[in-house]
Amino acid sequence: MALSFRLARRLARCSFIPSLRRVSGQPNDSVHSLQTPVRAVDDFQYMSREEERIVRTTLHEVGVQADMKLSLKVYHFQELSRTSLSDDCLRRDSRYVRLKQDLQEEVSQLSPAQLVAAMVSCGRLRVQEKAIWWDLARAVERHTVKTRSGAPGLQHSQICLVMYSLGRANIKIKDRFYYRTFKLMVRNPEVWTEFDMAWIMYAMRKRRLKPFDEEKKEHQMWAKVTMNVAAYFRQKLHFMSPQGIVFILYEFAKQGLYPGPSIFRAGRRVRKHVASLNNKALVCLAVLLARFDWPERRVLKKLSAEVTKPRRMVQLHPNMLAVILHAYSRLDVRDTALLESITEKLSRSPEKMARRYTATVAHSLGRLGVRGAIWKPLSERISEQIDFYSPLEMALIAHAFGKTAVRERSLLEGPFTEAALATVSGYTPKLIACLLDGLTMAGCLREDLFSSFMEEYIRLGSIGGRQRQHMMARILFAVMLERKHLLENRNAAWQPLLSRIQHAPTDAVLLPHHRELASCATALSLDARIRRRKGPYIVDLHVPVDAHIPANPGAKHMISGLAIHLMAEAEFCPLTGELLGPTRLRRRQLERMGWQHLGLRRKEWLALPDTDARVTALEALLVKHVPLRRRSLTEQAVPLQIADSQRVLLPSSSSDVQESETGDVSPQPASPESTKASDADPETKAGTPVFPILVRVNYSPSGHLVATAAQV
Repeated sequence: MALSFRLARRLARCSFIPSLRRVSGQPNDSVHSLQTPVRAVDDFQYMSREEERIVRTTLHEVGVQADMKLSLKVYHFQELSRTSLSDDCLRRDSRYVRLKQDLQEEVSQLSPAQLVAAMVSCGRLRVQEKAIWWDLARAVERHTVKTRSGAPGLQHSQICLVMYSLGRANIKIKDRFYYRTFKLMVRNPEVWTEFDMAWIMYAMRKRRLKPFDEEKKEHQMWAKVTMNVAAYFRQKLHFMSPQGIVFILYEFAKQGLYPGPSIFRAGRRVRKHVASLNNKALVCLAVLLARFDWPERRVLKKLSAEVTKPRRMVQLHPNMLAVILHAYSRLDVRDTALLESITEKLSRSPEKMARRYTATVAHSLGRLGVRGAIWKPLSERISEQIDFYSPLEMALIAHAFGKTAVRERSLLEGPFTEAALATVSGYTPKLIACLLDGLTMAGCLREDLFSSFMEEYIRLGSIGGRQRQHMMARILFAVMLERKHLLENRNAAWQPLLSRIQHAPTDAVLLPHHRELASCATALSLDARIRRRKGPYIVDLHVPVDAHIPANPGAKHMISGLAIHLMAEAEFCPLTGELLGPTRLRRRQLERMGWQHLGLRRKEWLALPDTDARVTALEALLVKHVPLRRRSLTEQAVPLQIADSQRVLLPSSSSDVQESETGDVSPQPASPESTKASDADPETKAGTPVFPILVRVNYSPSGHLVATAAQV
């Protein structure tokens, strides 16, 4: 079957080639067949009727006029390059092939302007034949660095355009060509225009001309050219158009180079003219902001407003929208209007996205925590292209499904797992951890995939950094808690990996809202502890429950405590407001360990006017689960138990508390008078108990947390 398919493809290709076989008795037929061109214009896919007219007319003129002038050949070649057809498509027509051969043979007779037009046309057509490019490059050298008078026959802009065409076609010409042309151009860098600078940087990036070795003259030249571009960009910035500024900064960002403080002046100039940028410049603007890690809010606001316009949404291709979405995810900026517009368009046309852009969209949605209707068509598109993804793209897709808690079992447990198992040897330890972590959070981890990838991870023997250790601890803890049989009867090589679960790094920093949460718990007479650890998790507030009760009506697990979690905005989907994967996994595992997860939105809770309002909100959350006794904040408070011996209730002495303007409160050693024993309280053994100072946290007019100490 495979042989017949290949034979059919060969026959289809050969159908456009004229027969050269001589037939006996008909000598004129062979001559006629050689002179008859192959016309494949009927099989081309045109963008419009006008484009079809241009192609048919041009190829007809080329085929009819045998003694056509060289200038007309260049003109017709340029006309064909302005269409949407590429060289791979056009060369099926023998008239186009003959036109290209004539230009290559007569390249020495081309004038400087015709030479530049021919190279630009080859770049537009994506011509991949190195022979014609080398002939054109030699002709450029003859008109620039090898002239008799020493003066170049091409202007600087024409030379830059030639190098841009080489980069656009992705043709590798020897470095000596670039060295000679740059040596000529750096004599007068002050005449470079904004487009010359962008073309130079683009050509250097595509040819990978980066200065690494100070001893080589070529690398010295690359560094000199780059420094000249940066210097004259800073000098001519106020003369440049916003579009030219964007393209130059984009090339700097793609090469990982910082052009200097002039980038801030450029940002202020571009911000005023975002509406005048074309579609390509808008995409480049988003990419350069992401690559510079520069979340300039005012520029992003103008950019989002421009992209969400109906006119722009119609013009922008889904691949362009995928790049913009990826830039916002790298900046960690959640623009709700932009996300709604992009996801709506991508969900309507997922078939227009190329393979790498589907992985980019999934990864970006995972980083931004976006759920919604887009995941269904995106999953179907990924399933169609599943055999063509690299291990990196597979790991990013799996982690995106896990971060957003999208449980597409038909994809993740079916073709996705099969494709991952087929390429297990191509995964690095980092990619293995990313893949397993995503499938764990999504709840679609198959046993055979877990065993195969863990064996590969152990064989590679890489521990990784803090983030990967945290991911592996989460994976193994989830398996140990929910699928313990997967870890039974394992060999000794698994033991060091399993022992690291107990020593997994945890981020447990005492934050200002922990102090406020402790104050509210004290006001409700709760025997609670803040920052209590349970497994790999540290909860903000733990409230024990005396009677073991079901977590939910009809639930199988019994709870022995309440885990109060102040949830950040990053734990919710910005469009639907649903919880994301890590928080859902935390809730599921805490309930399996006997703690019921109760969440409060941290931003809304801290935005309440005072501590009394926050106590009321906490009381409304806990009133159905534990008995409460509300008391005023001026009442005597019982010291709250705090994990890790970090107290929130400070010693009672107004001189023992230092308040700063930023709201930091630091305890000082208690005075002897404050701890002097007394016989007034018969219930205490050492005399009068210490009357604590209750820390109250309020908001200043500027929006900062301000801690005040109130004597009880």
